[in-house]
Amino acid sequence: MGVLAVLGDILWLLALSIMGGASRMAWGKVRDVLVPVLWSPSGKTLWRAPRAVALASLPTFAFLLSLWLLVESRRPVDLNVGIILLCVRAILAAIFAVVHLTQVRRALNQLVAEGQIKL
Repeated sequence: MGVLAVLGDILWLLALSIMGGASRMAWGKVRDVLVPVLWSPSGKTLWRAPRAVALASLPTFAFLLSLWLLVESRRPVDLNVGIILLCVRAILAAIFAVVHLTQVRRALNQLVAEGQIKL
C-alpha cells in the first residue's frame, strides 16, 4: 500500500508544481489590477479579485485537499480500496491543474484584451 500512496503523492506534487509555475508566471505579468476569477457561461466577467487571491486561492485549496488525501491514503486499506483511492487522487490532481491553467490563461487573455497588461 505504501507504493500506491507514494505514487499518489508524486502525482499531486506534479499538479501543484504546475499550478505554482502558472501562478508565478502570471504574478510577474499582472501588477495593480483586479484579476478576473469567475465568468458567466456567456463569457461576461462576474467577479474580479486582487492578484494574490486570484492566483493563490485555487492552488492553496488544492494543497490543503492534497494534505487531507495524503493522510487518508496512509490508513491501512484493502488493495482494491488503495487502487481506487490512487485513481481518485490522480483524477483530482489533474482536474485542479487543468482548471487552474485554464483560469490563468483566460484571465491573462482578458486583461491583455482590455489593455491592462502587456505580454
